[in-house]
Amino acid sequence: MRRGIIISLLILLATVGIVSAEEGVSITEINSTTILQPGELGEYILLIENQGTTELKLQIQAEPYVGLPSNDFDYVFVDPNYVVLEGHESVEVTITLKLKEDVLRQKRYKSYVTLTSVNVDTVSTQYDLQVFAMPPQDAVTVTLSDLTDRVGPGGEIPLSVHIVNNLPQDLNNIDVYLSSELFNDKQTVELFEGQEKDLDFVFPIAKTAAAGEYTFSARIYYDGELSGSAEGSFIVDENLNTSSYTETEKGFLYTIETVTITNNGNSEISDFYDEDPEMFESWFTSYSLDANYDDELGNPTWTFTLAPEEEFVLVIKTDYRPLLVGVIVLILLGFIAYYLFIKRVTVRKETFKLKYSTDGVSEFKVLLHLKNNTNKPIKDISVVDVLPKLIQPKTNFGTLHPSGIERGDKGIRMMWKIPELVSGEERIISYEVDAQFKVIGDISLPNATVKFKNKGNRVIQIRSNSAKVVSGIVAEEISPGDRPARKR
Repeated sequence: MRRGIIISLLILLATVGIVSAEEGVSITEINSTTILQPGELGEYILLIENQGTTELKLQIQAEPYVGLPSNDFDYVFVDPNYVVLEGHESVEVTITLKLKEDVLRQKRYKSYVTLTSVNVDTVSTQYDLQVFAMPPQDAVTVTLSDLTDRVGPGGEIPLSVHIVNNLPQDLNNIDVYLSSELFNDKQTVELFEGQEKDLDFVFPIAKTAAAGEYTFSARIYYDGELSGSAEGSFIVDENLNTSSYTETEKGFLYTIETVTITNNGNSEISDFYDEDPEMFESWFTSYSLDANYDDELGNPTWTFTLAPEEEFVLVIKTDYRPLLVGVIVLILLGFIAYYLFIKRVTVRKETFKLKYSTDGVSEFKVLLHLKNNTNKPIKDISVVDVLPKLIQPKTNFGTLHPSGIERGDKGIRMMWKIPELVSGEERIISYEVDAQFKVIGDISLPNATVKFKNKGNRVIQIRSNSAKVVSGIVAEEISPGDRPARKR
């Protein structure tokens, strides 16, 4: 009896469980959008099925705290929020939800909806909803504003960078780089939550910057990662500008000019420089560089090509000092020649025939011309002349008789003493000679020797030319010092 009662109770409980199971609902997720940016809409599409045979009238409601300041969602909408399902009938329900814009990113947020049957008290369930707030694509965004599209070489280009903190938190150590081929700069800034900031840059453009279009980029790094970037461009205008400067150095009879031509622009230039010296001046002018050519007037011309900041330097030197040196040398040589060949003491020897025939010369006369061409007197003058042994002097002397005659094995030596010859004074010593036999052909007479003292009492010795006696002709041999100059 007791055993039968227990079995009956177990059968009853099992029957109640089956009925409860059959009267429940199932919720299946068909589709969902749950990874969101703050402020974006998420969506769930759910399939709700009546698993029993009893008709169910279902009320579907969102979490009651949605929309409150303390909640993370602005709203959760259910469509439809009331359905009637017959046994084993199903329906799709769309749930739309929106995260608040100020929620923290990289975090998961939860909510829920409830299903409650208004006609069957035992049917009630809850379905959890969850979404993930994505980090922003760029923690900091960057844009360029107030761009200058053109700039001249040597000018300045201002650039403004606008940055925005996209995170709901303060950001430190944000590195802002601005760079191009012509410039490069960096600033490190801080941004409060949601703050926007303008960063101003001013870059000088070099005078030599080549003309053309240049691009630049602004890059934002946060936590060592690139967070945002922007690009822009500007144009550097062409500048063709040269300057010329001449530096002059003047000295005694010379001038040095340094001509400097500089390319102050930003492009390569080709130019020329020419000189127009006077003919006389050109003879004494030299250049540090060889001219490329002479123009139609014969003026030297230089051509050159200059890169930016490059210089053409030409040194022009006009020097008359060599001319002065040459004139001085000529004057000195003239003075030397004058004193050596004119302003000096000279003695010249010559002969004259007195008696001759076709058989030869038997008598002739010898003349010694002694002259003081200096501007100072000379003293203690002695004149010595030697005759060969075969020639005999006569006793017929001119105005000046010898002070002594010596006979030797080689001939006769005659000497004349003259106390003084003043400047410009000339004495002529003459004597006649007899040849011991007729002279056939020629015979040379030795040089006469003169000794004297100059103003400083220095003894000077000079010699005359030698003279020849030729059969039928008396010839005079001229010494190099007495030979007249010939015209060339």
